[in-house]
Amino acid sequence: TTRVDAAPDLTVTKSDGGITGVPGGTVAYTLSYANTGTQGATGVVLSETVPANATFNPGASTAGWVCVPNNNSGSVCTLSIGSLAAGGSGSATFAVTVVNPVPAGVTQIANTATVADDGANGPDPTPANNSGSDTTPVDAAPDLSVTKSDGGVPAVPGGTVAYTLSYANTGTQGA
Repeated sequence: TTRVDAAPDLTVTKSDGGITGVPGGTVAYTLSYANTGTQGATGVVLSETVPANATFNPGASTAGWVCVPNNNSGSVCTLSIGSLAAGGSGSATFAVTVVNPVPAGVTQIANTATVADDGANGPDPTPANNSGSDTTPVDAAPDLSVTKSDGGVPAVPGGTVAYTLSYANTGTQGA
């Protein structure tokens, strides 16, 4: 009997293609996964957590993602890949919509994807490459306005004039 030393070695990388996100816009991440090991992997699953200040966008994503408890930030989303032969590879899209407006101080969306299998063919020899991250800058700014009115009341000597100040932020970011 000769022992065969073989194991799957899963990897994943993540890229937004170098785009800049905008409030209300979609950021589509490409997840490139592979098995660089010497044995096939079974039960392969991609996992994502919906980043802060974003919601999962199923219409712009690869079909089959399941998010728990929902599509809001903090939800964990998984995509079942199934079996992946040694030397095999593929890609999937995970898309999010940036909230509008974004809170004050938010300048980016940071996100990490992971790949794992069911372990039936042994442990991954290099688990450090089982996750990939990307940071997408967000282009947003507050747009402040103010109006002042005395309500059309005429002023009289010695009288009081009350002014109403109305203000708003019509921008895409909190101030």
